[in-house]
Amino acid sequence: MLLDKSGPTVFIVDDEESVRHSLTWLLNSISLKVQSYDSAKAFLEADISCSYGCLILDVRMQTISGLQLQEMLCENGIVLPIIFLSAYGDAQMGAQAVKKGAIDFLQKPYRNQDLLDAVNAALELSKEAMGKQNEKLKYLDCLDSLSQREKEILDLVVAGNSSKEIARILGISHKTVEAHRGRLMSKLGVKSSGDLIHLAMLNKSHCRDCKWLSLPLGKACA
Repeated sequence: MLLDKSGPTVFIVDDEESVRHSLTWLLNSISLKVQSYDSAKAFLEADISCSYGCLILDVRMQTISGLQLQEMLCENGIVLPIIFLSAYGDAQMGAQAVKKGAIDFLQKPYRNQDLLDAVNAALELSKEAMGKQNEKLKYLDCLDSLSQREKEILDLVVAGNSSKEIARILGISHKTVEAHRGRLMSKLGVKSSGDLIHLAMLNKSHCRDCKWLSLPLGKACA
C-alpha cells in the first residue's frame, strides 16, 4: 500500500445531496480531490482500500448509520480518519464516535473553516499512517532477502541473546554468528543491535518464519 503521490482524497458519505454538493465545492476550492456517496452501502462497495485521505461521515442515514459504518470499517481494517457531521448529534454520541477513533464531531450547520481545519488534521494523520505503512512494507521486502539462518539469528537477537549465546544455541561458531549478524543488519539498514531490536519491535508482525512474533512485547525483549 504505497502512498498515493497524486494526493489525498476526501470521501464524503451523506444522504443529503445538498450537503454533498456543498462539501465538494468547499474542498475542491482548496484543490482537494473528493469522492461522494449517498449511502454507507455505496461507500462500502467502492474500492478505497489503497487510499490516502479521510472520511466525512453523516451520523444519521438510512439502513446503515454513520456510527455503524465506522464500526464496520474498524472490523474490516480500513483505516481512514473520520470526521462526523450531524444535525442531531449530542455530547454522548460525539464521545462515542471519538472513543472509536473519529478525530472530530461537528454539528450542522458547521463553519467552513472548522471543517477545513478538521480535514487538514485528518489528512496529516493519514499521511503519517501511510508513511509508517510504507516503512513497514520496505522492512518486509528486506526480510525477504534474509537467509533462513539470518532469520533464526534475528529471532535470537530480538529475544535478547548475545552472539555467544546464539552460537551455543545454534551449535555454530561465534565468528559465524557475527558474520551472519553483520549481513542481516546491513540488509535491514541498521547499525546497532539496539536499532535492530527497535525496528523489529515496531514491525512485530513482520514475518511468518520469525518465532518471536507470538511473544508479548514485554517478553520478546526479555
